[in-house]
Amino acid sequence: MIAVILAGGSGTRFWPRSRSEVPKQLLPIAGDRTLIQKTVERLLPLIPVDRIFIVTNQNHAVETNRQLAGYGFMPANILVEPVGRNTGPAIGFAAAVLSSREDEVMAVLPADHFISDPDRFLKDLEFAESVAGKGYLVTFGIPPTHPETGYGYIRQGPALEAVSGAFAVDRFVEKPDRPNAEKMIAEGGYYWNGGMFVWKTSVFLEEMRSHLPEVHSRLDDLKKHCVINDTGLATRQLDAGGKAVFESLPGISVDYGILEKSSRMALVPASFHWSDVGSWSALDDVLEKDREGNILSPNVVALGCSNSVIQGETRVIGAAGLKDMIVVDTRDALLVCSKEQAQEVKKIVGVLEKENREEVTTPATVMKPWGSYTLLEKRENYLVKRLEVLPGKQLSLQSHDYRCEFWTVVSGVADVELDGESFKLDAGEFKFIPVKGKHRLGNSAEALLVLIEVQFGEKVIEQDITRYQDDFGRC
Repeated sequence: MIAVILAGGSGTRFWPRSRSEVPKQLLPIAGDRTLIQKTVERLLPLIPVDRIFIVTNQNHAVETNRQLAGYGFMPANILVEPVGRNTGPAIGFAAAVLSSREDEVMAVLPADHFISDPDRFLKDLEFAESVAGKGYLVTFGIPPTHPETGYGYIRQGPALEAVSGAFAVDRFVEKPDRPNAEKMIAEGGYYWNGGMFVWKTSVFLEEMRSHLPEVHSRLDDLKKHCVINDTGLATRQLDAGGKAVFESLPGISVDYGILEKSSRMALVPASFHWSDVGSWSALDDVLEKDREGNILSPNVVALGCSNSVIQGETRVIGAAGLKDMIVVDTRDALLVCSKEQAQEVKKIVGVLEKENREEVTTPATVMKPWGSYTLLEKRENYLVKRLEVLPGKQLSLQSHDYRCEFWTVVSGVADVELDGESFKLDAGEFKFIPVKGKHRLGNSAEALLVLIEVQFGEKVIEQDITRYQDDFGRC
C-alpha cells in the first residue's frame, strides 16, 4: 500500500496561530509535534516512509520537508500543486504521477486530522486495504457523537456480500442544518464523512474516466510535465506546460466529482477516535483539560475560569471569570471570542484579508530553508528581526533598492560577504549593509548563528530584494 497525504489549507480556522503561509497541519496544535508529523507517524508501522507521498503547494513544500526530514522523508515524495483545485484534481495528479503503481492500493488521507488511537486506525486501514483489493472505492465512516453541522454525512447501505464488515454506500449528504443533523442522528445509519479513502489506483482512475473525464483526459499531460526540481528543494513539480494544464482543470472535490456517482463505493465504519480539529473549540476533543475544563498554555494564570481555551506564545496572560471563551495570543495578533462563535474566526480573517493585513499571511516567526526569522518590531521606516541561521546554511546573495541593514551577532560566528569582500563576525560584533550593497550571510560553523537585524529605509518590505545566487532555487 502507498499513502497520499493531502496537505493544502488556507490557515483561516486556527488564526492567529495559523496563517496562509503556515496552515494548521504545520502547527503543533494537539501536542508537541505538528499534525502532519503525527499523520506520517501513524502510517509508519504499516507503510514505509518511501511509500508515503505529500500533495501540497509551493509555499508549504520547504517547511513540510523540514518537518518530515527526521523520518527519512525524501523531497521527491512531495508533489507540488501550482494552484489549488480541490481534492479531485489533487488526487488525480497524484494518481497520474504514481500510475506505474496502478495495481497497488492507495490510501488518501488529510494531513491535518487528529486520531488518538493509532493502533485501531492501522487495523481499520488494513481492513480497508483488503476491501479495496476487491475493486471497491472505500471511504471511512466516522460514527457521529453529536448532530454536527460542519461535516458531510454518509448513509450506510446494505452489507457487502463480498466482504464481511463493509457496507455499500446509500448516499452522501451535504453539510446539514441543525434540524436535519438531529434527524439523521436519531434515525441512525449515518456517519460523518472524514475525507479518508482507500482504493486501487487502477480502479480510481477507471472511475475518474467515467465520472470526471475533464480531469482524467489531462492526466497523461500532467505526468509528462512532472519533473524533479533541480534549482532548489528536489520536489516533484510541474513545468510551465504542466502548470498551464493544472490551472485549466475545474475546482471540484473528489466526493462530488466521483464518489457520489460511483457504483463501486464501500463504507468501512471507523473504530478509532477522530477529529478534523476544525476550530479552536475542537481542542476540547483532543487535549487534556484541567479540573475546570480549561485548556491552558503554561504562561496563563486563570482564576475562576471554566471550559475555556486560553493559549499564548510568549507574554503572560491573566484571565479571571471567563466561561466558554477562546483567547489566543501571538506576537502580532490576539483573538478573543466565545466558543459558540469559533467558526466566525474565518470571517475575521476575511475582513483582515480585505485590508491586506500581513497578520493573515505571515506569522511573527517565519521558517526558512536556511533557518528562521522573528519579527520583533515594525514601524513605518524601520523594522527589527531576530535571525537564526542553521549550521552549514547560507542566505541568498542579494541586494536591496530601498533599505540598508545593520547586523549585530548575538551568538555564533557569521560569514559575511559584502560587495566582493568576505569576513567573519563574532558575538558582539556588527556590520552595516548599505542600500544596493550586494551581500550574503552564512553560517559555516557547527553552532547556531543568532543575530539581530535592523532595517532602515524608504520602503521596508520583504519584496525589496534582488537575488543573484541562492542555494534553494529562489532566484
